[in-house]
Amino acid sequence: MDWEKDILRIEVIPMRTSRFGNVRQAPRKGLAFGGMDVVALLLGLSASFTVRLVGIIQVSEVAMFLLLPFLLVTQPKKVLQPGMKAVYLLMGFWLLGQILTDIYRQTIPYNWMRGDARILFFALNLATLTVLLSKNVRRQAVFVAGYGIGSLLATRFQLSDAAADYPWKFGYAEGTMVLVILLSCYFHYRKRYWIVGGLIVTLVVVNLLMNFRSPILLLMVTMALVVPVVPERVGRMRLLPRAGSPKRVMVLICIALGFGALSGILVQLVTRAGWISAEAQEKNLAQSQSLVGMLLGGRPEIFVSSQAVMDSPILGHGSWAQDLKYTEMLYDVDVKYDIPTDTLQSSEDSSDATIPAHSHIMSSWVQAGILGAVFWVYVLWVVLKGLMRTALAQPALAPYYSWLLAGFVWDVFFSPFNTTRRSIDSLVILFALEVVERFPMASDRNRRFFKGRWNRTPLRERLATAARS
Repeated sequence: MDWEKDILRIEVIPMRTSRFGNVRQAPRKGLAFGGMDVVALLLGLSASFTVRLVGIIQVSEVAMFLLLPFLLVTQPKKVLQPGMKAVYLLMGFWLLGQILTDIYRQTIPYNWMRGDARILFFALNLATLTVLLSKNVRRQAVFVAGYGIGSLLATRFQLSDAAADYPWKFGYAEGTMVLVILLSCYFHYRKRYWIVGGLIVTLVVVNLLMNFRSPILLLMVTMALVVPVVPERVGRMRLLPRAGSPKRVMVLICIALGFGALSGILVQLVTRAGWISAEAQEKNLAQSQSLVGMLLGGRPEIFVSSQAVMDSPILGHGSWAQDLKYTEMLYDVDVKYDIPTDTLQSSEDSSDATIPAHSHIMSSWVQAGILGAVFWVYVLWVVLKGLMRTALAQPALAPYYSWLLAGFVWDVFFSPFNTTRRSIDSLVILFALEVVERFPMASDRNRRFFKGRWNRTPLRERLATAARS
């Protein structure tokens, strides 16, 4: 039985007859819930709860620290899945760049430990989840479901200051979207695309009304990639290029870009119609009328982090580098481009003047130097390949894969690499590499290096065979 079908198969279970003539049911192997599934559920549930040791870490990371030695002893080969060696190697270079930068900058020991711990715990997440979840779609779904539920519980019982001010954006949105997208995977597998589209549209509407803008873009892109908005044929005329062909990839990219542009139009329509709060309307209008538009108007830190990188491109500024000069520079950027903000005031009221870098790649480059950026560039390339393979092959968890991988493309440029992102980004890397290995293209030069028992037939041939059947 194909491993992808374990979680979503619902069919008549064959009956077996014993030697005494009694009829008994065959065991439900696809629905069995084993000990490792329980572990995956508990890790997912605890991933959104945090504790403070040297810095803030996830409760799940404490459990992973204790669990990983056992997993390495029992399943040592799983930690080095195809493609993982390069990821670990570049992560090691990232850590080396951080250490060299902190030595050169004479970073205080507390921040130095926090900077190194961030990378080491990221590696811990990646190794543990790789051993636990790789090539087991049921366990992946269990972990994701646990994460979604845990996110909602953490918002209820461990409320952050940001969630107290914006309960949907920084609180309930993440868990709700995870669970709804995961639910849509079932209907997608059953080819009930109208239900998948309805669930995604519902999430889009809720985020529009709550003025949570980035998920609107990601949800629209996800719908473009997993819902057949353009039919394959109209009569005998083919509208879409053949599955697995380069032209098909280009068409999917164009459709995704079109849906992404539509998300911006929807935000503007809702704002002008007055369906959101007065504060949200004022914010959207001010950022859209700024000289850099709504996108960069909401992420002005990119201008400051770019300058910080140009000032020290090789070694960086150190772990949690603090320099009031760059905070003041952010204020100057906001004034120059007419972006409403109170950045300087909030920074002066705090002892923290960390260099602004609202981005995975820029924060790593600012803190660890060029080696930190190289790591994220490589991961971004892997994720883009995984996203296209997901759109072409439509595996069992295609809606969640597409949403997660598309979200990473946004995060690597426009979201900070904070505590909870270590688990999510580990999933991103694992799922992207898994899809790339599972569905190799005919143009892959390294197909001969793929190991394991997975089907190595090129994606184009596999999709053509599936269409004929």
